[in-house]
Amino acid sequence: MPTQRKIDLVEELSEKMGRSQLAVVADYRGFTVAELTALRAKLRESGAEIVVAKNTLLRLAARNTGREPLEEFLEGPTAITFAYDDVAKVAKVILDASKATPKALTIKGGVLGNTQLKADGLDAVTKLPSREQALAQIVGGVAAPVAGVVGVINAAIANVVYVLQARIDQLQPAGENAA
Repeated sequence: MPTQRKIDLVEELSEKMGRSQLAVVADYRGFTVAELTALRAKLRESGAEIVVAKNTLLRLAARNTGREPLEEFLEGPTAITFAYDDVAKVAKVILDASKATPKALTIKGGVLGNTQLKADGLDAVTKLPSREQALAQIVGGVAAPVAGVVGVINAAIANVVYVLQARIDQLQPAGENAA
């Protein structure tokens, strides 16, 4: 019979997993407390968090959120990182940490949305544009046609004004100045 504490932990993990855009599972066996604390701080700056939890609780949370592809990686000591905002930045932080301490942090895999990522797939995530870059590309894509339409309308209005001014100049007697 599950205890209330375990039920609460599964609910909390399910909430975090459901909110996350990227979840990365890693083996943290060789990590010192100081290294894990430093990694937590870097991840927090990037809009993410790392959680150490029992695999059975993580399996239940994965099933609750439709992230069953994570279950394959839930073996041995497990730390899971939840990225809520900039997935590329978080993936880079995790990869840098695993390269700096390869014996301490071993990436097993993860999910981007509901798509499973193998350990080497995380490198591809680092190449995704950041949230700000993606928004800028979208705004640029939307703004460019609008700017073109505005330019065409302004040119048409300017042409009408030039034609009217030319006609006014034609109709004025040669000796009179324009008002």
